[in-house]
Amino acid sequence: MRSKDIKSPINFIKSDNSKQVPTENVPLGIPSNFVRQIFPITYYHLSITDNDTLKELLVNKIVEDAKSLKVPDGWFTNKLMTSFDGEPQGNEIFFGKNDKLQKELEKRYGACINAVFDAPYKIDIDEIWYNVYINGEWQEDHDHVGGPYGSHYSCIHFLSFNPEIHQPVEFRDPLAQLRNLSVELDRNDYSHIWCPHIKEGDFIMFPSYLSHCVKPGKPTPDYPRITIAFNFRVLNYQGNMYND
Repeated sequence: MRSKDIKSPINFIKSDNSKQVPTENVPLGIPSNFVRQIFPITYYHLSITDNDTLKELLVNKIVEDAKSLKVPDGWFTNKLMTSFDGEPQGNEIFFGKNDKLQKELEKRYGACINAVFDAPYKIDIDEIWYNVYINGEWQEDHDHVGGPYGSHYSCIHFLSFNPEIHQPVEFRDPLAQLRNLSVELDRNDYSHIWCPHIKEGDFIMFPSYLSHCVKPGKPTPDYPRITIAFNFRVLNYQGNMYND
């Protein structure tokens, strides 16, 4: 069939042609689910139900220890208390001489990760740190792929968090630039920014390549926003090795 033989209001008609072919009576099969998505990005959202116990053990200690911490070199934010470059020596929660607090976290985080994986696995956690937001702290867009060994997944535990006063974590669509080559229809309700609905004690796990940020918030000295984050690499999953 030649293009000139096709009569349609959509294709092969000049924009200045006022003679449009009506489509009202064209028989179509339009299923209820004709709007479909492909290649979804999956993240995992769980909740640590005894988070209050962890708050009693950790919040005051973290807030006090964080006062001596500096923003790591290379980070754009000039206002964030984080143990990313290491905790105060001799007073560590992670990888210190006293591993009591670490074991409490290992137990909960291990249960969360076990709930996510659907086959035998082995992972290696190479980085873990806490972030404290009390006086409008923020963190720029970033991802977690640049670790010393390269990570597959990243996790965030919202140890102290009130959605009514604290800023959420914002994720960015990794295909946002490619999407500019097309046109998103209104019916898709698309945004290149997505914020999960977080409550205190929630634990999320997501691909490390996902860019995310935390915008500046209002001061909350009586209720600090505290998260614990870590990256891990999958060494073995379903018998496949990933530690090259």
